[in-house]
Amino acid sequence: MTRLPTSSIASRPIHVERATTPHMPHCVVLPVLEPVGERRPPVHIYVGSETAQVRAQRIFLFSIEKVRDPQREYRIYLLKNMAGFDRHHWRTGFTNYRYAIPTLAEGQGRAIYNDVGQIYLEDPARLFDLPMGGHGYLALSPEETSVMLLDCERMAHYWNQDTARRYSKQNLLHHVEHITGLWAPLDASWNTRDEEYADQTPRLLHFTALHQQPWQPMPDRYSYQPHPLADIWFGLEREADVQGYGPFSAATPSPWFEGALSTLQALSSAAFSPGRTARDTAEYLSLQALLWCRPAQHADNPPLPAACYRTCTPAELISELQTSPADELTPLDSVAVTHLLEHLPAEDIPWVLEQLAQRSRRLLYVGLELSTNVHQGLPLSMTHWWRQQLRRLNRHHPHLSWHLDIRRGSRRKMEVVSSTLPGARLSDVPEHTQPSVWVLTGVHRGDNAQLRLLADWLGWPWEEKPLVFRARSMRLLQGARPTLQILHPGNRNQFAPPWPDIVLGIGRRSVNVARWIRRESGQRTQLFWLGRPRVALDHFDLIATTPQYGLPARDHIIHNLLPLNRPNHDDAAREAWRQHLSALPRPWLGVMIGGATRAKPFPVEDAVRMARQACALARDRGGSLLVSTSPRTPPDVTTAFFEQIDVPAFTYDWQTHQGGDNPHQAYLALCDGFIVSDDSASMMAEAITTRQPTWIYALESVSPSFTNRLFNALHDWLCRRTRQLNHRGVHRQQNWQGRFHDFLFTRGLLVRPRDLNLLDRTLRIRGLIQPLADGPASDPEARRSIPMNDELEATVEEMRLRAGERYRQE
Repeated sequence: MTRLPTSSIASRPIHVERATTPHMPHCVVLPVLEPVGERRPPVHIYVGSETAQVRAQRIFLFSIEKVRDPQREYRIYLLKNMAGFDRHHWRTGFTNYRYAIPTLAEGQGRAIYNDVGQIYLEDPARLFDLPMGGHGYLALSPEETSVMLLDCERMAHYWNQDTARRYSKQNLLHHVEHITGLWAPLDASWNTRDEEYADQTPRLLHFTALHQQPWQPMPDRYSYQPHPLADIWFGLEREADVQGYGPFSAATPSPWFEGALSTLQALSSAAFSPGRTARDTAEYLSLQALLWCRPAQHADNPPLPAACYRTCTPAELISELQTSPADELTPLDSVAVTHLLEHLPAEDIPWVLEQLAQRSRRLLYVGLELSTNVHQGLPLSMTHWWRQQLRRLNRHHPHLSWHLDIRRGSRRKMEVVSSTLPGARLSDVPEHTQPSVWVLTGVHRGDNAQLRLLADWLGWPWEEKPLVFRARSMRLLQGARPTLQILHPGNRNQFAPPWPDIVLGIGRRSVNVARWIRRESGQRTQLFWLGRPRVALDHFDLIATTPQYGLPARDHIIHNLLPLNRPNHDDAAREAWRQHLSALPRPWLGVMIGGATRAKPFPVEDAVRMARQACALARDRGGSLLVSTSPRTPPDVTTAFFEQIDVPAFTYDWQTHQGGDNPHQAYLALCDGFIVSDDSASMMAEAITTRQPTWIYALESVSPSFTNRLFNALHDWLCRRTRQLNHRGVHRQQNWQGRFHDFLFTRGLLVRPRDLNLLDRTLRIRGLIQPLADGPASDPEARRSIPMNDELEATVEEMRLRAGERYRQE
């Protein structure tokens, strides 16, 4: 069986079969791409979805496109907003739809059921073709029905449209659980739930806990927490964005689009007047030609300044978008759209915005009138969702500015979001059009290295601002009024106008300096941060963090798995070290020894155990150890470790050879695997980003100070109340204690020392590391793991997309 290149996914054909009645699901058909002589039966997939899950629905379909068999047809039925069901008592908006599938399939053939919060890692046709042995349905257990393979003919007597409407989920499951031979177990790899990924080779990954779903479908109900496998989902979404994947388009709109147009034509809307900021932006851009989409009954006056403009109704604009290719029309300076997008299905917003962007050279203006009754709880009501849609345009239209005005019901104030640095997404445009960057550096070399690397990758003019703090500067008043008084008097003189467009910083001590710069710039400077700032998180435009800091999941927080460290390879030095070490047997296992920290001491006993376990691993593999200490490694730890080595090895002691030829970077380029002590996130990052197997030696944590113990006690109590496991061994859904915990944390009222054990746990679940204590018989290479995305590249791209973006109220 052949596979098509993933680069062609966005251009693959799809068909939409609209349901004949509102009681039936619409169907998305992925047709055969490579016809063969003997045609196999289509793969029937029924996916439970709802309007709030539109992002998850898109990536679910994209995951199937990535792994599907091009010689087979896939029919995907969207169980969404179907008539005839009382959904008030369902946990989700699709709970009971799955039990109507035998009727929807007319009691014939097989069908797969999936919840929408899942992604396929292998072809679903392999699940569809599994032998059923005469059973009615295959699932993890009789009551775990989030993934099922159904024999529709056999199950039609027990589960059908009538029973799905009349009975609860519990009653439907109780009705069949005691019938002998009806249920049979499904291989757990076809429903790998959350942390189960650490112990399985997954074919389908299921994000079960609603408050940890990476796409954050219901922010009004949950305070979202990061998922340890979120990078897999976000990697798929980023790939879909880069390719311009819909799946719907102007040629093939969603099945709800036609109904929305009929409703739109009957609407009568009041005039929408753009805010002052939008007019200021238009005047700054000196617009010459404008297209304004507005209802026909509005007064004929332009919403934005322009030398000339033409108007059209929403119906006329949609007809033009669907029938006239953008390259056949004369592009305009600006396109302004009001009273349109908020009335369309969320599935169609991306392709409509893309068509509008293709018709505008300089500015896209969107005005939304959101009704509290109509848009309550939907993605269309969420400001951050609209920002994501407009931000996505800049990947393909980097010179386009955009402006968003949102009015909500009878509120007088209008939410205003604008992006007025169109050239900021390109590093090769003239320097005077690029944003300026200040980098706030301190005393920690690892932190400074991350900031400088990030600034280099951004590709914009940047200036380093070293911070020298007063000996007794106040650290506890991080949320107080921004000031430079915490700096040494001679260090304050470097902060003067012109103020930068962006400030890059890390950690907590430089937070007040950054906030002072933003205040002095008239709130124009954006703050992009790394790590954990320990103040209210809404002070920052973007935060890139890692698991050990425990930040919640928010639209402006990027949860990377690792710090943004990268090896610095020197080809000549690498080749010299290769020759120098050539007598040692392969594989070469690099050993990185850290040192004691405030949270994790490094006693001699740990050095002995780590050395013995490392030697056992090297012996089992028939290889050798390449050992390197660090500036923090105590001399007695170094001595104890070296004395235990009884396999071929090369050792380097940083303390003894200061200023000498350090082989650390060569190790990163040459070694076939790494053993790292877990006291340093940076060392772990360097090892893991080489894509070689990595074993972690876990050091014991020490008891924190009395003050930290008080904070930890409150934090741990809330965590125990919010992170309990259910009978399946996965997280229970979030309760009020979890929301209260996040309320305190996001406002800087609850702090906790970094937790490297949480980082270890996340990396183990993700399959990127293995405990060294597990012994040499267990090998990370033996278990399939999805490769990591390039987190540095993704972080830089997100910063570029957000550069120049402003949010305010008028």
